[in-house]
Amino acid sequence: MKNIIKIVFASIILVLGLAACQQFEDVATIDKVTPLESTVSLSLDLGNAPTPSQFNVKFTNYADRFELSKVISPNGSIVVDGLIPGIYTVTVSAEMAAEGFTYNYSGSLVNQKIVTDNSSLSINVQASKSGALVFKEVFYCGSRTPTGGSYFRDQFYEIYNNSENVVNVRGLAIALLNPNTATANLPVWPGDDAANFVYATAIWQVPDDKDYPVNPGESIIIAQMADDHKKSNLNPSSPVNLLSAEFETYVNTTSIISDNPAINMYMAFWPTKMPQWLTTVFGGVFVIYFPTEVINANNYVTPIGSATKCYKIPIVDVIDALELIGNPNQINLKRMPTTLDAGAATVGGTYLTKSVARKVKETKNGRVILYDTNNSTNDFEVMDVPTIRRYGAVAPSWNTWK
Repeated sequence: MKNIIKIVFASIILVLGLAACQQFEDVATIDKVTPLESTVSLSLDLGNAPTPSQFNVKFTNYADRFELSKVISPNGSIVVDGLIPGIYTVTVSAEMAAEGFTYNYSGSLVNQKIVTDNSSLSINVQASKSGALVFKEVFYCGSRTPTGGSYFRDQFYEIYNNSENVVNVRGLAIALLNPNTATANLPVWPGDDAANFVYATAIWQVPDDKDYPVNPGESIIIAQMADDHKKSNLNPSSPVNLLSAEFETYVNTTSIISDNPAINMYMAFWPTKMPQWLTTVFGGVFVIYFPTEVINANNYVTPIGSATKCYKIPIVDVIDALELIGNPNQINLKRMPTTLDAGAATVGGTYLTKSVARKVKETKNGRVILYDTNNSTNDFEVMDVPTIRRYGAVAPSWNTWK
């Protein structure tokens, strides 16, 4: 009996050994990954903007954490070699100062499959002026309560005057765009000129009752609820006291909501009428702009095959844009036109008590200048503690309750 067991055991060892040898033999026959080449050319759609002398081209393979950059001339093409097979986001960018403005140039191809050699890519590039007002810091993901619950009423949006000129924010609008969260199923909009607009699911507007000047280096805070969120009846674990906010999206629906000193914004377009202006903690898409005409909530449009009511905003009216996503894996799920934001920012999850804030580019005469390349991936960084008026930003003089 023992001999039989030994024979069976030896047979098993032999079979496993042969299988292992076969596996090593199979691996040895696999071809090495051969680097690929791709030829890139540009299609310039710059309008009246000047043409820069060169553009930066970046190939990013997020799955394999591979990145490659090259420089290309405006009217030429370039061969990019050394690419590993995979799915890429290809971005084109440039910045140029002219005529007293800073122009940003951007274009991209998303989910571009590069698996064969000598592929050809043509990338459309558009230009936009850097606006005086920019999103400086946004706290959107919410916080946890002492008992581990979810709290989102401490969301805020800080808008900063990044220029050398005074800007009057009277009538300024902030809009949340459709789709609210990152998705591969993008809506299809009616009309031959659909690409000239972005589409809002909600718009709040600064009152048009008087002037609200914001000097260079000053910022305004738009709070969902402009209260001290560290109070015992709200969330003692919240990182922010927003009583000094200039504006709030006030909706009096529960006993914990009070009409704070902040100026109440005007509900310009809000067809769903939720109990509060909760922007998604998974990362929404936002623009700020000055409407060129009165917002008429009855002039809505709907995506083809959908009943969702949305408001058309001309891209040319947009001052600044910010795309937020739930986590880095959603970077390829672009919703915002790349001419407004070629990238996206994220804190990486929900209820993390973290914010995204623009990086400091330089300091002039004591005033901080923030990056504004229309690419949130490059312009923003994650902050572990959300903080209003970071980097010495100042509240406007008309904020007498600060």
